[in-house]
Amino acid sequence: MSDTTFTQEQVNEQIAQAKTQWETDILNPIKTELEDVKGKLPKDLTDEEKAIQTKQQELFVKEINLTLKENGLEKFASIVKVTNEDELKEVVTSLSSIVNELKVEMGYVPDNHKQQDKYNQAKQNGDTKSMIKTLFGLN
Repeated sequence: MSDTTFTQEQVNEQIAQAKTQWETDILNPIKTELEDVKGKLPKDLTDEEKAIQTKQQELFVKEINLTLKENGLEKFASIVKVTNEDELKEVVTSLSSIVNELKVEMGYVPDNHKQQDKYNQAKQNGDTKSMIKTLFGLN
């Protein structure tokens, strides 16, 4: 066996070197990684930030309702679910085109609307000469 003795000072120095080496090799990378992970975690919102978010959401809902009302689509307010203004524009455009198509399809189309011929026009005006001319093709 070895009969080497170390002084307390030498032991303390070796311990300090080992501690420094451990901090450099193991502890510091772990601390750095921990800080990175903490930075990625969602932060708890303050009451003021929560109130601002609530107000923004209420404002956006009012904007949706106003936009729908401006375009005559307020009856669709309960089914329109959008998260931003671009989606709102797309939905309003789509709904407007569908509503316009339905209006055209369901609109009144007279089936007996024909242009009056010359004989009936003359008859309506009481012009017998023009009536006779149209019967014999003299016009």
